[in-house]
Amino acid sequence: MLSKRTIHTFYDLLSTHSTLARIESLFECEEVFQNPFYVSPLSGDRRSLADNYLSTLDLSNYSETRKLLNVIEMFLLENEDNEFIKEDSRWKQLIKLLERDGFTLIKGKLQSNNSLYIPNEIDEITNTFDIEHVKNDWERALAQAETDPEDAITATRAMLESTLKWILDEIGEEYDQKENLSQLNRRVSKQLNLSPDQHGEETFKQILGSINGIITGLGSLRNAYGDSHGKGRTYYKPSERHAKFAINLSGTVCMYLLETYFANK
Repeated sequence: MLSKRTIHTFYDLLSTHSTLARIESLFECEEVFQNPFYVSPLSGDRRSLADNYLSTLDLSNYSETRKLLNVIEMFLLENEDNEFIKEDSRWKQLIKLLERDGFTLIKGKLQSNNSLYIPNEIDEITNTFDIEHVKNDWERALAQAETDPEDAITATRAMLESTLKWILDEIGEEYDQKENLSQLNRRVSKQLNLSPDQHGEETFKQILGSINGIITGLGSLRNAYGDSHGKGRTYYKPSERHAKFAINLSGTVCMYLLETYFANK
């Protein structure tokens, strides 16, 4: 998550190089609005205005943090050719602080450094086709892998469910909201011709059966090690490597399902 120093460095840049109207536009374009009851302790109209907007965000929630990252991205993007602003030492300082917080600016987008072990195609496909829930679950998993492996594992399971439901919605296939991952996957597999019994070649049957096993296993992993259930007396906390393993598996399966859907479409 973003440190207080990173946030205040961003405030400093905004207060020096943006107008009040521009600050309003940056935040409100991301559907972040002012809190009429909040009184900022910061001095200066521009700093206190930015702080007011930020006061409405829960930065322990990644989807909320993503809104702030989007604001920062837009500010950097709008000024990337402005040599006057880039000569301000705080510009480079902000980039370095973001990297320390775990985010790297790549092609105008702040990406989690954890994406080094994840296929970037997921970011591209979810952005291109506006697959909001899959994108949010994906970003949450990436952000939490190191600091909160339990939540990252929970997010990978949610990502799979979001992917399966998105495909079924696009196809027009009805399903019960209470169906589990295996049930949803059977529906999707049938529609996309991915069921093992739809293929005679033994190799394909094995591979497709393994995909079904991965989906079932990830659901079980979340139940055992995610943070959505209570814990008994004996509980083994997952580590970052467990979270990375789950993220990689989930990401690969989701990409395969989405690409198969688009290929069939």
